[in-house]
Amino acid sequence: MRDTRVELKNPITAAVLAFLIPGAGHWYQGRRFKATIYSVCILTLFVWGMILGNWQPVYSQLVYRTRAESAQMEKATPPTRFSFGYAAQFFSGLPALPALVQEARFRNEEANLNILETEILSDFSGIVREQTESGESAKTVSGQMILSPVNAAGSRDVTGTLTVAADDGTTIEYGLGGYVELGRQIFGSPRREIRCGIISKNGAELATEGSVQGTVARSFLNWFQAPRDSHEMDRLHGDLSRKFDIASVFTWIAGLLNLLAIWDAADGPAYGYGDEKSKPDDDDDEEEESPKKT
Repeated sequence: MRDTRVELKNPITAAVLAFLIPGAGHWYQGRRFKATIYSVCILTLFVWGMILGNWQPVYSQLVYRTRAESAQMEKATPPTRFSFGYAAQFFSGLPALPALVQEARFRNEEANLNILETEILSDFSGIVREQTESGESAKTVSGQMILSPVNAAGSRDVTGTLTVAADDGTTIEYGLGGYVELGRQIFGSPRREIRCGIISKNGAELATEGSVQGTVARSFLNWFQAPRDSHEMDRLHGDLSRKFDIASVFTWIAGLLNLLAIWDAADGPAYGYGDEKSKPDDDDDEEEESPKKT
């Protein structure tokens, strides 16, 4: 019978600790050197992958087949499919578990896309459309948006401003008001879609209709490891190119390495004392081969 001569203590407890934090199970068993190696190597690999991928390689669900223009603007919970890469990332433990929390929040969210609940103070990037007598004009802009609900508890009616820089270097300020449309609060993109009406320009009331459509910043807690759609994946691949694929692979490897660490914490080393192959006794063989003297 194999004798590992390693005190595994409670193997179940060790395995759970090893899953939650790489190396913690071995530290619990007193295997400090191995714990340090596992912890440093696995966590470094996982964190480096997250940094390369702009903290977005880990997600458990991919949204698809929405009836709206984008999944962010879908009122009902859109259908999703499991990300097979997360099957490996999951074994990284606590660093990958927020994906499951965000998935639950995403599924349980009541998407009030036409109600602004809190003030928005964010950079804006998108399109300004103005309807004039000669037709519609549209231009791409970036600037600063301030938008507030008319009622403190949240409202369909909003008020605010959008300040952008014109081509000639001057500043244009649009007064915002009327309706508002917002992307889902919980979504795996740092940018939240928004649409709003324009009611004035540089302090003068508009005699024509106008609107803005673009994106504002989303809270880190609402996009980190949350489900995302193919549009967001296309944006990531466009911005990061091969870096995003490399980042994903790093997080996969980290999870699979920790799976081996969990096994080692629960069952001990693969080879221990007592597994050595027995060697034949050379002296006995020589005695048997040598002729007996008479």
